[in-house]
Amino acid sequence: MKIRRSKDRSAHSLGLQRMKRTLLEIVSGLVVLVLLASLHHQVAHLQSQNEEVDALRSLVRSTIANSSSKQDISEVRQELIDHMNGQLITLGDKVDAAERGVQEAHDLKGEVDAARREASMLKEEIERDYDQTRQLVDSYQDELRAKEKTLEDSMRSNWEILEELAGKVAKDPEVLTHEMLLPTVQLNGEDTVGSGTLVKSAKNSETGEVENYVLTSYHVVRNIFADTPSAKEDGIAVSFFGTQATEDLADMVSYDEKIDAALLKLRSSVVYPRVATVLPRGLAAAVQVWDPIFAIGCPLGNDPVHSSGAVSSKANLLNGTNYWMINAPTYYGNSGGGVFLSESYYMIGIFSKIYTHGRGNPVVVPHLGLCTPMDLVYAWLDRDGFEDAIPQPDNLDTAVARLRYTAPMPSSFAAAPVK
Repeated sequence: MKIRRSKDRSAHSLGLQRMKRTLLEIVSGLVVLVLLASLHHQVAHLQSQNEEVDALRSLVRSTIANSSSKQDISEVRQELIDHMNGQLITLGDKVDAAERGVQEAHDLKGEVDAARREASMLKEEIERDYDQTRQLVDSYQDELRAKEKTLEDSMRSNWEILEELAGKVAKDPEVLTHEMLLPTVQLNGEDTVGSGTLVKSAKNSETGEVENYVLTSYHVVRNIFADTPSAKEDGIAVSFFGTQATEDLADMVSYDEKIDAALLKLRSSVVYPRVATVLPRGLAAAVQVWDPIFAIGCPLGNDPVHSSGAVSSKANLLNGTNYWMINAPTYYGNSGGGVFLSESYYMIGIFSKIYTHGRGNPVVVPHLGLCTPMDLVYAWLDRDGFEDAIPQPDNLDTAVARLRYTAPMPSSFAAAPVK
């Protein structure tokens, strides 16, 4: 509102300036016209006087020529004197009138000069007012820009806080299901059941072949091969659930017994829409003790279920391998399943082992489990030539933002695998 009033004031001042300049030009023109008219009048008057003088001379000559006596000459002289006196009186009146006209022109010229001085002063005042108004407007604009930026930064910060709170307070069950449960698969042998996580399902840009990769624990595959030897040739039975429920077969294409990890490749050419989002390379250090997590798996052969807990420790050395400890409840059948951050839905490891107590008849301690962290998984896949088995984000900054509890809502939910 202040800026609008300043603009109105500037427009009004400019209008007054133009009006006074126009009046000044009109008055100057009138002065010139008056002076020209007065000069023309004086010239005409002098010409008239000359004509009267010539007529008087002619009258005198004629009278003298026609007069026959002194008396006649005296009468004529008196008549001429009277006529001359009348002419002098008339001429004096005209001179007085001309002097008054000159005085009026002089006074008018003084008024014009005064108007010019006033117009010059008004111009200077308008210029000062314009400069002050422009400075004031610029100052207001800078102030508004600063306030807009502050408001924008504050709104962005508040929005991030609201997103974080919304994610912590009211997670969408449908999103949780699609991000973590649906990518989880069950691996089956005759007497063995385990879990796995689909980490890639896409066409290879070079070969055009559909590549489906599942991460699991090596000991799960080893046990299936032990009780179901035909699985080595016929393939390991893989079960999907939920909206992409189907059966598939897989072959183990790589493994590392030391870190208890294995990579399976599905035989079908189905492109599955629900794939786990794996923690990107180089971000394992960002995961901290106390970070809340979900352990997803198929305990005792059930459909995939989740249990919640936290990262309890990141330093648990066992047989030369450093595992992460989690306190989410797990049981037999959870092995090979994914461990996910509950805020960003990143898969941070492969569940590997459950703690037991006692030797003769060991008791399972379900809230003490170990998982293979993703930094060890990446190192193994790189060594074995499967560095492309886990897709990486195009924008690492976006990945880091998601890690800090800003997981995006999936744009759509597919009902079945794409064939």
